[in-house]
Amino acid sequence: MQTEKIRIVLVRPQGLMNIGSVARAMKNMGFRELALVDPAASSLHPDARFMAVRAQDVLEGARVFSRLADAVADCTWMVGTTRRRGKGRESVINPRQMAEEIIEVAQQNRVAVVFGPEDKGLTNRDLDLCQRLVTIPAHEEFGSLNLAQAVMVICYEIYVAAYLKEASPRARRLAASEEMEGMYGHMEEVLLHIGFLDENNPKRMMAVLRKIFGRAKLNSREVKIIRGICRQVNWYNRQKPPQI
Repeated sequence: MQTEKIRIVLVRPQGLMNIGSVARAMKNMGFRELALVDPAASSLHPDARFMAVRAQDVLEGARVFSRLADAVADCTWMVGTTRRRGKGRESVINPRQMAEEIIEVAQQNRVAVVFGPEDKGLTNRDLDLCQRLVTIPAHEEFGSLNLAQAVMVICYEIYVAAYLKEASPRARRLAASEEMEGMYGHMEEVLLHIGFLDENNPKRMMAVLRKIFGRAKLNSREVKIIRGICRQVNWYNRQKPPQI
């Protein structure tokens, strides 16, 4: 079942009871892989274990990271959750659309669904690592969901989609996040060197390029080709005679 290749990532979670409730929601829907990024306290705290009920094994197996980039380094497809809209957060999909896409991608790839801290959610820098943004529709008067509720909604949609969708012959293995981040770093270096990026704010245009390449679903070979182009551009620039 594709849920075995899907990791739930909590970024800077603050509530210990929330972490336990997330573990329970995950196990209800067949998910077992939990990653915590810079949590407020240990996931093995008694409050977390109490709320997990019979999902304490999920807590015990949770991996802890100091950075989101490390938590998703081996993943090839990342979905970030957001309630806020605005610049850089225009192209959001709903959980049902997200689930259909994830189930297809997860046939050949490891996927991460990323949730932000309870008070502020994910930052734009966090979302730069994600290829898709998903928002859970809720009533406009009170649209903020508890962290565990949000995880349950997302996991439920993926669980249902996993049983409804047949294996697709189009599924292919994509480049891991670590490979993509290496490519983006290489691109930024080259584009700064040739004057395409604003050296005072290179991240602004890089965020746009991340969205473009994120939609392309690149595999490892394609990433290597793009990095090869970057190396050739660097080589060409080194051959140019200095301007007087």
